[in-house]
Amino acid sequence: MTNQQQQIHHLSQAGVHDDPDFVLKYLEEIESLAESVLAERREIIELNKRRDKLREASRAMHKQPKNIKTNWMCLNNNFLALPTKDCKRLIDRDFDQMNIEINQAEKKLKENIRKLYDAEKKPEIRGFNLKSLSREERQEFDQLLEPYI
Repeated sequence: MTNQQQQIHHLSQAGVHDDPDFVLKYLEEIESLAESVLAERREIIELNKRRDKLREASRAMHKQPKNIKTNWMCLNNNFLALPTKDCKRLIDRDFDQMNIEINQAEKKLKENIRKLYDAEKKPEIRGFNLKSLSREERQEFDQLLEPYI
């Protein structure tokens, strides 16, 4: 008996459903959702690696002496000598775009995890959808707590 057949047998005996076709479709759906969660995580890891490379490039640009007027950049498999200010602008723009893509991927990951938990009939993870305070909210919060500290 294969692992999948064992799972179907276990679910059938647990009273989930007596129809093996239903159980098989249910397991396929769960497997598909789990695969989408893993794929989204891999994508976030790759995007983070690209963002780290951009961060390294940005730091290198800011550390170099001010008298350097041009830098070499690889754009679409072509090396180009560009003015330093343009290189910094391009790197910063790409870095900002990468942050946007990572945030979108993280939102999609949370949605996929929520769908997986719904399909598995598990309760929602407490605190999973929390959002951090903005800088302004944090400052207001600190001002409220200041008399008590």
